[in-house]
Amino acid sequence: MTGKPVSPTPVELLKAKKTPDLVIVPARRAITLRGAGSPDAPDFVEAVGALYGVAYAMRFARKKTGLPVFKVGTLEGEWWAEGQDLPTDRIPDRDSWRWEVRIAMPDDATGGEVADAIEAVTTKKKGKLFGSEVARSVTLVELPETRIARLLHLGPYSEEPASFDRIDAMLEEEGLRREHRHTEIYLSDPSRTAPEKLKTVLVVSVEAKG
Repeated sequence: MTGKPVSPTPVELLKAKKTPDLVIVPARRAITLRGAGSPDAPDFVEAVGALYGVAYAMRFARKKTGLPVFKVGTLEGEWWAEGQDLPTDRIPDRDSWRWEVRIAMPDDATGGEVADAIEAVTTKKKGKLFGSEVARSVTLVELPETRIARLLHLGPYSEEPASFDRIDAMLEEEGLRREHRHTEIYLSDPSRTAPEKLKTVLVVSVEAKG
C-alpha cells in the first residue's frame, strides 16, 4: 500500500473563503453522536472525545487488516434549537440547543468496523473510553448530496452571527433561503488557538424560496 493517508472529509467543507459561495457536497459516510445543551457542557466534550476515540480505533484497525488507511477527518458540529417560544431577534438560550457531532469516514467504511472499534475502546481496561456508554452510542450514517452555502469565519464563535448575516445577504441575492440548522467545520483547536485566530467553516443547506 503506497501513498499518504487522506482525510475523507469532502474538500467542499474545507476550502471555504471569507466571501460566501454555493457548492454541492457529495454524498458521504460519517460516524455521529447527538445530544443537547451548550457546547461548554460536559456532555458535548464527552461526545467529541468518544467520537475521536472510535475514529482512531477504526484507523488503527485498518493498519492491522490491510484495508486502506485513512486520516481521521475534521470535526463537524451541526447545531439547531428546539422548544416553545424560541426568540426570533437573538440567539436562543444555550439550554435549547441541539447538536450532532460528526467525523467523516471512507466510502467503504462499514457498520461492522464501527462496532468492532466501539468494542475495542470500551473494553480496553485503563483506556479513556473503558465502559463508556457514550462511545457505545456512536453510529455510522449515510449523508446525502447537499447544496450548501459556506463561508470561512475568522475569530471567536461569539462573532459568528455577523458571518451568517453575510451568508443570508448572498442567499437573498440568489433567491435562496437557508435551513434553520447550520453546521460548523472546526479547522482550529479552541484549546490551543487564541479566539481571534480561530478558523471555522460555516455551512448551511439551502433551498429555493417557496
